[in-house]
Amino acid sequence: MIEKVRMKNWKSHHETEIDFTKGVNALIGTMGSGKSSVMEAAVFGLFGTTPAHNSREVTLDDLIRRTPSEAKEAEIEVDFRLGEDNYSVKRKIVRGKGTDRSELRKEGELIEAPSTREVTEQVEKLIGLDFKSFTRAIYSEQNSLDLFLNMRPGERKERIDELLKIDRFEDARKTVVKVENNLKKELKTKQEELGKLDQEIDEGKVSELEEEIEELEDQKEQLQEKLEKLDKDIEEMAEKKEEMEEKRQQSKKLEKKETKLETRKEDLEERLEEIEQKLSSFENPEKQLEAKKEQKEEMEQRKQKIQELNQKKEFKQKQIEKLEQKKEELEQQVEKFEKLEDVEEELDKKTKKLEKAKKKGNKIYADRKNLEESLEKLKDTDGDCPTCGQKMDEEHRKEELETRQKLIAEMKKKEKKLKRKVQNLDEEKADLEEEKEDLLEYKNSEEKLEEKEQDLKDMSEALEEINDKVEMLEEQFSKEQLEQLEEQIETLELVEEVDELEQKKEHVLEKLEQCRQQLEEIEFNEEELKQLREKISELKEERSGKKQKFNSHEELMEEKKKRLEVMEKEMEKKQDLEQQVSRLDSVLDYVHEYKTGLKKTQVELRETFVKQLNSLMDDIWSQIYPYDDYYSLRLNAEEDYLVEVLDSENNWISAEAEVSGGERHSAALVMRLALTYTLSPKIELLMLDEPTHNMDSSAVEELAETLRKNSGDLLDQMFLVTHDPALEAAVTGKLYQLEKKNTETGLTEVEEVE
Repeated sequence: MIEKVRMKNWKSHHETEIDFTKGVNALIGTMGSGKSSVMEAAVFGLFGTTPAHNSREVTLDDLIRRTPSEAKEAEIEVDFRLGEDNYSVKRKIVRGKGTDRSELRKEGELIEAPSTREVTEQVEKLIGLDFKSFTRAIYSEQNSLDLFLNMRPGERKERIDELLKIDRFEDARKTVVKVENNLKKELKTKQEELGKLDQEIDEGKVSELEEEIEELEDQKEQLQEKLEKLDKDIEEMAEKKEEMEEKRQQSKKLEKKETKLETRKEDLEERLEEIEQKLSSFENPEKQLEAKKEQKEEMEQRKQKIQELNQKKEFKQKQIEKLEQKKEELEQQVEKFEKLEDVEEELDKKTKKLEKAKKKGNKIYADRKNLEESLEKLKDTDGDCPTCGQKMDEEHRKEELETRQKLIAEMKKKEKKLKRKVQNLDEEKADLEEEKEDLLEYKNSEEKLEEKEQDLKDMSEALEEINDKVEMLEEQFSKEQLEQLEEQIETLELVEEVDELEQKKEHVLEKLEQCRQQLEEIEFNEEELKQLREKISELKEERSGKKQKFNSHEELMEEKKKRLEVMEKEMEKKQDLEQQVSRLDSVLDYVHEYKTGLKKTQVELRETFVKQLNSLMDDIWSQIYPYDDYYSLRLNAEEDYLVEVLDSENNWISAEAEVSGGERHSAALVMRLALTYTLSPKIELLMLDEPTHNMDSSAVEELAETLRKNSGDLLDQMFLVTHDPALEAAVTGKLYQLEKKNTETGLTEVEEVE
């Protein structure tokens, strides 16, 4: 069992150490994450090479890390256990030199070093396999789980013979000894199994079961006949019941219809009587109706004319209101225009004041500037005072400067005051100019006012004319008279409804008569329907009891058939075991006759190996394959090692062409496990790299479930390398997630998943 793999500068691994346990261990990650590199490292640690290196696809330098910087050397160390002994093999690769050193230790003590070849030979002796046998029987590279299944039968035979090395005399002799021991062990097992079957099988019980099954079959047929008769009776009664229920529905429907028609007839008669009473006060109502309608039409025309004139009247009144409003506006405008002369006079005054203020301000500004210039000169003057002519000293200079500074400050105040005055005058002038412009707009208002006064006069006369017409029409129109006419017309119009009501009444009477005739024609008996329902219920209850009894007989018969089938299979198995024991005795005799020659020995060894492999595959198949459509798997030695499965009809069919993908994967896994058992009894382990290639999701789930449940019974240790998270379900040992998180360095990071 491999317990630990340490990698330093191995491919994408910088410094990685991974522990493994018994059961199914898994390395999961995306493509290129460095999963397969771990298994390659384990193989390299044991044998000093890898499949890719052995086939010269890569060099040893290619196995040394190159990113993010090129490493000069790599180290691999593998810890494994055989029985109670612990071993460790370590190998070192130097770029450009190859394997620099190899060493093998037992319980920490060095037992072989530094030769790579000698260390490899010691490892091969310990585990009983060389590199080629290990990689073909134990280590399944990427997508190569079904390697043996995909070979042609002849090629498969050559490969297995090569694995067995029966093509070499000495190896053949050793293999014969091993096979002889295995045959003795198998013979003992078969004899023990045969003795157990002799005790368990009671051939008399088989005949008894057959008789019981036949009796149950007869009873089942009788029950079936009774069930069929009951079904027929129930069906006939159901048809009669359906017919009676249909009549019942028709009867109910007609009774409901009769009630509605009776109600309708009474309503029509009441309405006719009501109309007759209302028309009794009128003589010749048809002629009166026509005359009243003409009177109503004349009254409505007058009413319509009054409404139209009132609308015109309302419109004229609104126009008069608008004209009066406009007249008032124009009167105000005329009054404003009369103020234009006053505004122009005030504007002229403001303009003159503004010019005067600007001139005064300009003069003060010029005087201030001159005074400021003299002030600057006075600061630098050393001679006589320019104002009084006296000798200029500091005190006199200071007095003059203060005097002039005060004058300048007063001038600035005056300037500021004049500036505000000019600004105010500007604003007042602008307001007056704007007012003048507004007043000029009212220049034609007087003429417009005269026009509006004339329009108002004309509109008032038109309104007066409309009022006269309305007054005249209102004298000829009476609202009360119109309402009275409408009431009379409404009553007289009932005469038109009488004929229609009489026709409806006649139609209702006809339908009522038809309905009563149909009710008489329907022959329906409620009590008879009730009795029929009760009879059907009794028959159904009787049928349910017989059906339950029928099903019970059927289940019992199926159970007995299964027991009979099991017993027959056991008898067949006994016969097969007797044949196998007989054959095993013959084979053992044949093995002891080794002098018959190497050729016969090689043939016999091959047949014996196939038998042993098939026996192992038969045992493993029942544990791996979960369904009942195929019972066993074998290599057909007579057909160049054709791989076959035993179907439910006890026929051997090709597993290479006639079964589905999931069943092929099961066959490939069983063959791998059987080869592992046969070729590596010292180290019971299996390495599967991407075993789910071309599997659908359901097949992957079944494989995971199978490995999780059965791997512990099949071998000590298994390794799964996969990108498929579904295989996490198969893990019973250690589970690791591998990924390259940093794309710049390209280094693999390993995380154990709890």
